[in-house]
Order: sequence, then C-alpha cells, then structure tokens
Amino acid sequence: MNTDASIARAAPRRFEALDSLRGVCAVLVVMFHMPVASHWRDWGLVQHGYLFVDYFFVLSGFVIAHAYAGRLKTAKDGGRFMVRRLGRVWPLHVLMLGCFIGLELARLWFHIDMATPFTRDRSVEAIWANLFLVQSWHILPYLTWNGPAWTLSAEVACYLIFAGLVLVAPKRFRWIGAVLAVIGAVLVLMYARRWMNTTYDYAVPRAVYGFFLGCLLQGFWLALPRLKGRASTALEVAAVVVTCVFIGWATGPITVAITLFFVVVVWVFAGEDGALSKLLDHPALVTMGRWSFAIYMVHMFVLTVMMIVARKLDWVPGGRRIDFGSVWINDLFVFAMFGLILVLAVLAHRFVEQPAQRLIDRWTAVKREG
Repeated sequence: MNTDASIARAAPRRFEALDSLRGVCAVLVVMFHMPVASHWRDWGLVQHGYLFVDYFFVLSGFVIAHAYAGRLKTAKDGGRFMVRRLGRVWPLHVLMLGCFIGLELARLWFHIDMATPFTRDRSVEAIWANLFLVQSWHILPYLTWNGPAWTLSAEVACYLIFAGLVLVAPKRFRWIGAVLAVIGAVLVLMYARRWMNTTYDYAVPRAVYGFFLGCLLQGFWLALPRLKGRASTALEVAAVVVTCVFIGWATGPITVAITLFFVVVVWVFAGEDGALSKLLDHPALVTMGRWSFAIYMVHMFVLTVMMIVARKLDWVPGGRRIDFGSVWINDLFVFAMFGLILVLAVLAHRFVEQPAQRLIDRWTAVKREG
C-alpha cells in the first residue's frame, strides 16, 4: 500500500494515456447509441458498447484515490471534496437537462412530433431527481431525461461513500471499499435483469464495483511490478485486444467480468511505459480525452433531435435506424453527426465545463484559506 505521503507527492500527476482512453471509450459509447445502419452498427464491439462505461468507473476510482486519499482529514475536507466533484459535473448536466426540457416545451407548444410531452421518462417529477443527481438510485422505473447522465448519479454515490470511508477509516478504506465492490458485483449478477447493462436500477452497485476496485488498484499501483520497453508494449497491445474481444463477445452474466478487464487496462496504461501509451499521449488524443465528458453529455440530445428530424423526412424506413439505402452514405452521415456532436461538445467544454471548474476551484481555494 502507498503511504499518505507518497500519495500526496504523486497527486499532481495527470495520467494522459488513461485520459485519452477515456476519450476513446466516450466515442465508442456514442457509436453504441448512434441509430444509423452503418457498416459497423452490428459489430459486437458496438452492440455491446455500453460496457465501455465501466472503464469510466474504474478510472474514476483510481484517479480519485490517487488525488484525494491522503487529503481528506476532516469533515470540512470531505465537504470541499464533494463541492469540487459536483462542480465538475453538475453545471453541464443542468445545461443538458435544460436542453431536453426545452425540447419537451417545443413538443408542447409546436407539436414537433407525435410524442406526448412531459410523460413517462420525460415526466416533470423526474426533473427533480435529475437535478439532485439521484435518478439512478433505484427510485425511478426507467432512464429519464438525458439518459447517459445516470453515470453521474451513480458516481456521486461513489464520491459520498469514498469520502465517508476515507474520513472514518483512512488506513482501511480501500479494503472496506473492496468488500463493497464484491457486494456490488454480486448484486448486479444476481438481481440486475440485464446484468451489466443496468442503469436506473442497479447503477450504484455497478459503479461501486468498478470505482472501489479502481481505488484498491491505486493503493497497490506503485508497488506492482511494471514491464518496460517492448514487453510493456506487448502487454498494452494484449490488454486492449483481449478487452475488445471480450466486449465484442460477452453477453449475459459474464459481462460482469468486464470491470476486471478494465482494472488490468488501467494498471497497464497508468505507467505509460509502452508504445501504445506513447501513441495515446499524442496531443490530439489527450485533447479528445479532456473533451470526453462533454462528448458524453451532449451526444444524446443531438441524437434525439436527429431522430425527430429523420422521422419527419422519412429517413427511418424500419422505424428504428436511419437508412438512406446505401451503407456508405449512412457511414458518411455518422461521421457528420459525430462532427456536430464534437463541435457542440467543444463549445460546452469551453464555455460551461471549464468556467465552472475554475469558479469552483477558486471558491474552494478561498474556503481553504479562511
């Protein structure tokens, strides 16, 4: 295990390769949700793309433990930690929730499609659960509003548990967290109807499973042996290939094992010792990683509007996927839609996400000095 001092010394480091991988996973989640009959739409890696979300949970646990395990000493520290974490996700979440509410008002006022406004997954009651980021705490019967935001709700639960464990049992929180991770995996395996494709119901156990295994990994990370040079490159390639093959193949209860694959991926790439890590350190991929949260948050709104337009223009002959009659044209349309998502994500990152982070950082810095 790392001592608090060693963690504090290491905390400023940013894991660029892991951040770039987060960007790649965000793109694959977008591809999973993209309702277009492209060449790759039926590939197992895309069909099971929901599993890439579990990389976010493992990475989050690893990075949060790395940055905060030695810094939370008092209840005031815990409160500041929660404010900083919420400050990084809540503003953009609220913006996108507002966009979906605006779309619902357009349905109400202008009858833009046949959907009944403010019903079922778009109910007024669900707005409050989304505002307080508790919509995935098994209190609603389905995904609501901006569906992908369920991960934020689940992560907030992990942050609360993490802060509580570190404050109460700073030397044993990783082991207690590991027990919670096992319990989370068992709950998903035994009770989630679609196993790891669980969101509004067993999202918190799913997230706890990944998050606290990430915390446990971080505790051992500096002590674990690492390969160098070509051996490290071979290990990186093997980790990526095996994980992608598993995702492309896995269905049913075995999908619960994906978190273990991502634990290995985080361990392998955290050291940034191989050629793949060097590739992931390219500024373009690192930048994509920094945009990943915005990409993840804006994409469902773009796809929802796209489907409303597509149905009006008869681009959805089968009722579920956009199809222009040529798979090559479909591919070009996917790239165009992703380009739009990327542009909006960059704007959201620059004008919402970053200013909010700077504001919260300044506010908590003032509190620390007071």
